[in-house]
Amino acid sequence: MSGSSLADSNVNRNDWLTVAAIGLAASCIVTFDHEALGHGSACLALGGHIRLLTSSIFRCDLRSGWIDPAGPFTNLLTGTIALACVRFVPRRIAALRLLLILITAFSYFWESGYVIRAMHLRDGDLYYFAQFLLGDVTVWERLLFAAAGLALFLVTVRLTADALLALWPHAAQARAVARTAWLSAMLGGALAALAYRGHSWSNFRDAVLEIGAASFPLLFIPRRGKTGDDGQDGVFVMRRSLVIAFCLLVYILFVATLGRGIGS
Repeated sequence: MSGSSLADSNVNRNDWLTVAAIGLAASCIVTFDHEALGHGSACLALGGHIRLLTSSIFRCDLRSGWIDPAGPFTNLLTGTIALACVRFVPRRIAALRLLLILITAFSYFWESGYVIRAMHLRDGDLYYFAQFLLGDVTVWERLLFAAAGLALFLVTVRLTADALLALWPHAAQARAVARTAWLSAMLGGALAALAYRGHSWSNFRDAVLEIGAASFPLLFIPRRGKTGDDGQDGVFVMRRSLVIAFCLLVYILFVATLGRGIGS
């Protein structure tokens, strides 16, 4: 069997509903980490009260320069923990391993892209935190922060591609899984934002940018993998009703809380 035929036959053995459900759950976890666990916990820890919490908006009645970076730092911490855990999950448990890979990818892509955008527009959590620390943020400082964001973005592309290829050695397999997970996460985030009772265009736009736009490399990676019938097949994400049910429950709870918006 040729390399392309082998890859195509293996791709077809993945259960795409399960892959999509995992992508959906990963996006909910990452968004919760940023907005609720990050910003929300910092607000409460400093004695404030949450005024508004959605999938892309956070407002606290207390002003503090430490609340702004709490969301990004929590995502980076969560992504790093997930990345460290991947190596301890056997390849045969492909669903859990994929979930961890996507949590890392969504977290790192979000925050690396976010710092580039923040420094360009001079707006957003990380720009405000830079102002809090440095006062007036110079052009050179903005360029330095943006360069750090670009470096993390490129590292994330490589890390994600390698992690996917460790499960699916043929690039076509890995890319099909990544695209399915990305599409589910992007559409899920957009639909959740539409549930916001405030009907804010900026809330919908930012929800799409944070997961969907920021993680666009998942549409194209990995570009290179194994070729030919080398005897090394990928693992498969099999149909798991409990996994699908759990992921859908996570999403329903996400829509009912952060999607609709919490707070006064």
